Amino acid sequence: MFRTRIIPVAFTVAIILTGFAVAQAPAQPKVDELRKQLDTIADGFQFKLGYSLHHLKTKERLDRLGDEKFPTDSTLKVAIMCAAMEKVERGEIGYYDERPLLKEDRNAGGFFYSYQVGTSILLKEALHQMVAVSDNTATLMVMRWIGGAEVVNQWLDRHGLKTTRLLAHHPLSEVWKRDEAETSKIVESLKQWGMGVTTPNEMRMLMEMILEGKAGTAAASDEMHRVLNHQYHDQGIASQIPPWVVVASKSGRSAHSQSDMAIVHSPSGIYVLTIFTNESKDTRRGWQNELSQAIRAISRAVWRHYHPNEKWSPPAGVEKY
Repeated sequence: MFRTRIIPVAFTVAIILTGFAVAQAPAQPKVDELRKQLDTIADGFQFKLGYSLHHLKTKERLDRLGDEKFPTDSTLKVAIMCAAMEKVERGEIGYYDERPLLKEDRNAGGFFYSYQVGTSILLKEALHQMVAVSDNTATLMVMRWIGGAEVVNQWLDRHGLKTTRLLAHHPLSEVWKRDEAETSKIVESLKQWGMGVTTPNEMRMLMEMILEGKAGTAAASDEMHRVLNHQYHDQGIASQIPPWVVVASKSGRSAHSQSDMAIVHSPSGIYVLTIFTNESKDTRRGWQNELSQAIRAISRAVWRHYHPNEKWSPPAGVEKY
């Protein structure tokens, strides 16, 4: 009788607890459904679009054309920052060192372009302007400061990013000293890719290195993450995420390509998303450009997939900003 009484009670309790657990545990989103949704978005545009996604908590990974080559545009400035911070950590240059702005460094666009030649600028200021504002004059200053494209490409090689390359050289006077064949190769690469070339997967890896403290020392990675948190150009991935969520990002654009990559500190867990586009005929600037629309649509779909109960959406009129 004793056993007969205990077994039903234990069985009943187990059923109740099991039912409670099932009721409380949220249904895990199906990653294949997200893949289908993202690919449908990409297929709706008449240009090349690749993305790479890694949700660190769920361990879900998705990519489309993840290993295909795309122009980096200004997203490659993150790699330039990494190479510069490595030199700071080695003591080869100081984060608060000053150097004068040279005439050869002044490039159309950016805040530093309006500075007088000879103005002293801190390395920290140049790095922040290069990444947060995408200032091209600051970028050329940093490239000269650290030793040019070769230094950046060597850093990429050592960190396992074999496809990603900085193709733009500065100062250019050094390029013309090379033999004709090498110079011609550099010029042709610039015509094809612009500033640099990469893949969606490799740039996701780069952002994850910074997130995980592996893009250099833990202290350097922490500082670079903070710089990425201060992004001025936030009309892409970040625009589809509530403003109270921290998004560390860097975007880039040229006439026929746009890109964006972000570390999103979301309530569902951190995820890293990179989106690259190319071969578009829409050269309009601003919110209505089809490349911008595609990047926002991918970001919006990812956010909503992992936060189905979140009621926030971009408010009416946001396109003015």
